[in-house]
Amino acid sequence: MAGALLVVLGVGAPAAAHDITSHAVRELVRIQGTLGSATPPPNGRQLTFTVRGQRLPFTASEWRVFAFADDATLKQPEAPAPELVGDRAILRRVITARPDQLITILAERRPGSSDLFVLTVDRCPER
Repeated sequence: MAGALLVVLGVGAPAAAHDITSHAVRELVRIQGTLGSATPPPNGRQLTFTVRGQRLPFTASEWRVFAFADDATLKQPEAPAPELVGDRAILRRVITARPDQLITILAERRPGSSDLFVLTVDRCPER
């Protein structure tokens, strides 16, 4: 009887120790908008980015998150002042943007973190 109990516990314990729910390891975030504090569109929002110590007001017209796992628990509240981190040349494209330029930022984020690792920045018109 004791031997059978040990076999059941020995087989069941490893299975119970593994969490089989899916969790995102990272997310891609696509943000589009303009520098400054203009009136946001109906589905847009105001936020402040911190970039290399500077606080930049930003009006986001679009904010899309693409997770690498489909899990209902991924919806984390967005940070009011996310920090943009990454290559200095890429971050400079955000800092030096004009208020009339539409900025599209593609960044990576770990769920629950407020840091956005910027992969690329597109400004339109580029001038």
